[in-house]
Formats: sequence, C-alpha cells, structure tokens
Amino acid sequence: MQLGLKILFAMALGMGWYGINGEESAELSLLIFVFVLVLLLLKPITFQSPEKREDYIQQLQRNYERKRELKNKERAEKKRISQAATERDYKEQREKHKRPDHKFF
Repeated sequence: MQLGLKILFAMALGMGWYGINGEESAELSLLIFVFVLVLLLLKPITFQSPEKREDYIQQLQRNYERKRELKNKERAEKKRISQAATERDYKEQREKHKRPDHKFF
C-alpha cells in the first residue's frame, strides 16, 4: 500500500512538472519522477543502540572462536589419523622383516 502511494506521489510530481512546463520538459519530468521515487524508496540511516552493537560484536567473536576451535579439533584429528597410519605402517614393516617369507628347508 505504501509502495503504491510512493509511486503515485512521484508520478504526480513528474506529471505536475510536465503539465506546468509542457512538452519540452518531458525528459526532465521523467527524471524528476525517477529521482523522487528513488528518494522515497531508500531506507534512511537509523541510529543503532550501543547494546545491539555490543551484542553483535560478541556474537561475531563467539562465531570466530567456535570456528577456530573446530579448525583446531580438525587439525588434531588429522594429526592423530596420520600418526595412527604411520604407526600401522611401521608395525607392518617390522612384522614383515621379522618373518622370513622363504623357507630354506
């Protein structure tokens, strides 16, 4: 509803300008319509309360900390998996060298 009223108001200003100045100002009346419509549709800058700003900053910090903790856990898990694979390979090689594959007798 408000959008329609804003469009109608901008249209009325453009048509009024066109009606007053005639056909030679058609481009200018269209420019006035677009300019007024853009001005009416823009959201004004609002004041942000310090409490909301602090809450937002704390939320960003918590998200950053959580992401960092997840990265650290992922890094530790990869390290643990790598160590387990290395130990398994080492044990397999040790067992392979302990048991002879050939029998001489």
